[in-house]
Amino acid sequence: MQPTASSPPDPASQHDGSGRPFLPSHPGTSAPEIPPSPYPGQSLPEGPASLSGFFLPLIGVLALIAVGITVQSVMSPFVIGAVVVFLLYPWRSHTLISRVIVLTLLLVALWVFVSLFGILVPFLIAYLLAYLLNPLVTRLAKRGLPRWAGSLLLVVAFVGAFTGAMIYLFPVLLVQFEGILNVIRSLVSQVTAWLDSGAFATALESVGLPADSARQMLTTELVPRLEEVFKSVIDGVLGLLSGVTEIALQIVNVVIIPFLVFYILKDFPEIGERFYRIFSRDHKAPVRKIVDRIDGVLGRYFRGAVVVALIQGTLSMTVLWLIGVQYALVLGLMTSVLNFIPYVGLLVSLVVASLVALFSGGPVVPKVIGVVVLYLGQKLLEATVLGPKIIGPKVGLHPVVLILSLLVFAYFLGFLGMLIAVPATALLLTAWESWEERRDREA
Repeated sequence: MQPTASSPPDPASQHDGSGRPFLPSHPGTSAPEIPPSPYPGQSLPEGPASLSGFFLPLIGVLALIAVGITVQSVMSPFVIGAVVVFLLYPWRSHTLISRVIVLTLLLVALWVFVSLFGILVPFLIAYLLAYLLNPLVTRLAKRGLPRWAGSLLLVVAFVGAFTGAMIYLFPVLLVQFEGILNVIRSLVSQVTAWLDSGAFATALESVGLPADSARQMLTTELVPRLEEVFKSVIDGVLGLLSGVTEIALQIVNVVIIPFLVFYILKDFPEIGERFYRIFSRDHKAPVRKIVDRIDGVLGRYFRGAVVVALIQGTLSMTVLWLIGVQYALVLGLMTSVLNFIPYVGLLVSLVVASLVALFSGGPVVPKVIGVVVLYLGQKLLEATVLGPKIIGPKVGLHPVVLILSLLVFAYFLGFLGMLIAVPATALLLTAWESWEERRDREA
C-alpha cells in the first residue's frame, strides 16, 4: 500500500545526511542524543555496535599475536618497539600514550647500546677524551690557532705520551704490582705465624682475654678477609689498567681512536648544535639549559679530578722514591686512580704504602712516618688548595651523602662503582634540584 499524503513519514526512511536515521522530537520530549560516529565523514559500519566496539579490536589483537608467533624467529626488542610505536602513534597527543612511546624508545635504545657495546667502546673512549680536551682546544682557538690545528696538536701529544708509557712504563708496573702482592702475602704469612706462636697467647692472657677463641677468630675471619680486601683492591687497579691496555692494544682501536678523537674534537661545537636540532623549538631551550647545567657539574668535576689525580700521583711517587720506599711508581699510580674515591682511596693508599714501607729495608720507622705524613699532607693540600682551585665548588656533596653513595655504588658495581659514585650522585642531585625548581615555579 502506498502511503497517503496525510500519512506520517517513516522515521527510518529519513536521514540527516550522515547515514544516521532522523528521529523527530515531540512536544514535551527531548530528542535522543546520537553518539558521534567513530568514522568521521563515513557511515557507520554494518553490524551490531558491540561487534565494531569490542570484537573487531579483539580479532585484530589476536591476529597480531598469531602473526607474532608465526614470525617469532625474527622478533626482537627493535621489532616489538616499532610495533608499539606504530600502534600508539595516532594517540601520541595523550600524555600517558606519549610517555609509553618515549619509554619504549628509551628501552629499545638501551637494548641497542648494550648489544653493540663492544663496537661502541672506541667511540665512547674517543668522545670522553674529546670532552676532556675540548676546553684546551677552545682556549687555543681563542688565541688564533685554528680548531683543527689545536685538535691535531693535542691528539699527537696524547698518542705520543700514551705510546711511551706503554713501551717503557707498563712492563715496570707489572713487575711492581707483582712485588706488592708478594709483600702482602709475606705479611699475611708472618701474621699467621705470630698468631700460632705462644707470644700471641701470652699477650692475650695478660689482658684477660681467651687466647684460643681470639686466635681462631683472627685466623679464620680477620686475616683472610684482610688479605681478600687488599688483593681485591690491587687486582681492581691492575684489572682496570690491564683492561684499558687490552683495548688499546687491539690494532683496530689503536688506529681508529686517535682519528675519532681528532674529528670529534675538531667538530665538537657543531656536534652539540646537531644534538639540539633533534628537539622541537619549544623543547630546545629547556634541554639546552639542562645540558648546560649537567656540563657545569660533571665537566668541571671530571677535568678537575683528572688534573688533581695526576698531581697527587706524581707527588706521592716522587716523595716515596725520595724516602726510599719500594715500588714508588706503582704506588703513585695507585694513589692517582684511588684519588677519585673520597676517603676510601686515601685510606687504602695509606695502608698499602705503609705495608710496602715496612718491607723496604733500612730504617723502617722513619719510612712509615714519612708515608703517613705524605698522605695526610696530600689530603690537606687537596682540601685547601687543589680542590677549591681546580675542581671548584660545583660538586659539593655532604659527607653523609658521599659515604652512602660510595657504599651503594660499590655494592652494585664494585670497584668501578666507587670510581663513578661522586659524579653519578652529583648528577642525580642536580636532576632532583631541577625538579624542585620546576615544581616551585608551577605551584
